[in-house]
Amino acid sequence: MPNIKFQPAYLIPILVFALFTHSGIAYAIAKCQGADGKWHYGDNAAAACGDSRITIIDEMGRKVEEIDEPLTLEEINAQKAEEKRKKLEGKQRAKRDMEKKRILAIYPSEESIIRARDDRLQGMDKNIRLQEELLDTLRLDVKRLQASALPAKGKAREKIETRIKIRLENIDDYYHTITQLRREREQTAEKYEKILIQFRELTVD
Repeated sequence: MPNIKFQPAYLIPILVFALFTHSGIAYAIAKCQGADGKWHYGDNAAAACGDSRITIIDEMGRKVEEIDEPLTLEEINAQKAEEKRKKLEGKQRAKRDMEKKRILAIYPSEESIIRARDDRLQGMDKNIRLQEELLDTLRLDVKRLQASALPAKGKAREKIETRIKIRLENIDDYYHTITQLRREREQTAEKYEKILIQFRELTVD
């Protein structure tokens, strides 16, 4: 009768090798548990548990490594979303740092922003007042011309009326100019207010 040596039962599952490399040594897939809760061994483990955690053991039946199950599509998408979020946060942080350096290079303090705002607004107010004075002068000139046109006749009257027409066109131009200047003043005040808010946010510790 042939001399047959029986191996311990725990070695049976690793007789058929599905090789993995770990520190230069070949190991077998020992076992894995499928989604149905059943255990699979050897080649069957690789086929039946491709999406499950794999346990690798050595020739003595000792566990040497575990390979986690592959990520699901939902987990992969969540991982990508997290990486995208972190990348976006990094870009926003870098942009914030650059903006802080830019603002501090222009305005070393909150007082410097307020001073620059007040100087700018005062200059714009002065220009608006000047335009308003010129507008008032034109309106008075129109009234004077209208009064002088009443007794005038013929070509003299036509000449006065032409001058009145030109003055009225000038008045309309000045009115639109003043309206635009006032709008620009409001925008400038809003701009400096935003700079102040941004400065406080960037310099807060």
